[in-house]
Amino acid sequence: MAHGRARTLVATALVAFFFSMLPGFPRQAGVIESGTFFFQIEEDVGVEGFEFARLDDGHLRLTSEFQALSEQLVLDFGTDKLFTQEIVLTPDFSLVSYKLDSDTERGTVRVEVTVEGGVATMRVEFESPQGERESGERQVILEDEVLTTGIAASQFFLMQEFLNRKLELAEGESRTLLAFDPTDVEEPFVELTFTRLRPVLIEDTRTKRRLKAARVAVEQEEFRVELLACAEAVDAETEATEPCPRAGRFLGFLSSTATLAGVQLEDAPGGGARVVKVEPGSFAAQAGLRPGDVITHINGVEVEDARALRALIRFLDPDEPVTLTVRRDGQTLELTVRLSGSRLLVFRFDVFEGGFAILGEAP
Repeated sequence: MAHGRARTLVATALVAFFFSMLPGFPRQAGVIESGTFFFQIEEDVGVEGFEFARLDDGHLRLTSEFQALSEQLVLDFGTDKLFTQEIVLTPDFSLVSYKLDSDTERGTVRVEVTVEGGVATMRVEFESPQGERESGERQVILEDEVLTTGIAASQFFLMQEFLNRKLELAEGESRTLLAFDPTDVEEPFVELTFTRLRPVLIEDTRTKRRLKAARVAVEQEEFRVELLACAEAVDAETEATEPCPRAGRFLGFLSSTATLAGVQLEDAPGGGARVVKVEPGSFAAQAGLRPGDVITHINGVEVEDARALRALIRFLDPDEPVTLTVRRDGQTLELTVRLSGSRLLVFRFDVFEGGFAILGEAP
């Protein structure tokens, strides 16, 4: 379907939200905040410029445009302009409209959502490079407090502001909210779980300055993103040159896709995941995992079945080995295994020109 193709235009499916009226934001028309996100996942590199502004009629508008920088990404899509996006909100942050446009060698995608009287009319159109057309349309009721998602990183800026003002979470606390996905006609509503994690210490790659960053995980069945924001204000009077003029300023986000590569699994009787096959030379084989082993825990977390094991691994950092607790011939063993996969770090290029490194949890 067209909506499925719209959601796979970029390497990662990214999620974000509307938030309620923000006290302290300027009421006059003009730009509230703007910036540029820098993406890199393996060899694919791109930037997304965004602008969040107040219009003359009081409405709020977020616009963004994604531009490919790496040669391979341009070759894959036949252009360096991958998509543009616009979202308009009322002064109380109710959805007015949503638009997504993409015209590449992989096809043309148009997504449009308009809201009237609390009813959202969704339209998605896709045209393949061969000229084949698909479309979908649906009307859904947007209840109060429903958040809105999309595919662009700029909307994570909005999500962070929502967290700053409307969703106070203590460390370790989680909350699940309903979200509206304007790109998915068949399943427009999803549940997202927010969890406040321990802050981390980050270091500006260029200046070597260190900052404490707040961290919140946002999870849905298909993905996990960790939002990073200023934990506290630093030199607020020099906003133009300092990365943290206010607490809660959005700095970027992390996402990863990790797998236990080369391992075929099935559900084990009584719980756990039974190893059916291990590819020679894989990280699992090097760690000593064998067919017939039953994996019962990952990093101390119990594994209910094969699906649960894959879900537990998916959102881990592939650069960090995991400890598998294995039941073999009546004995319990612990194996340290490297994962496969990629880790995506997206940062504010306008804040960190050379990016930043995560040094670990903050003291």
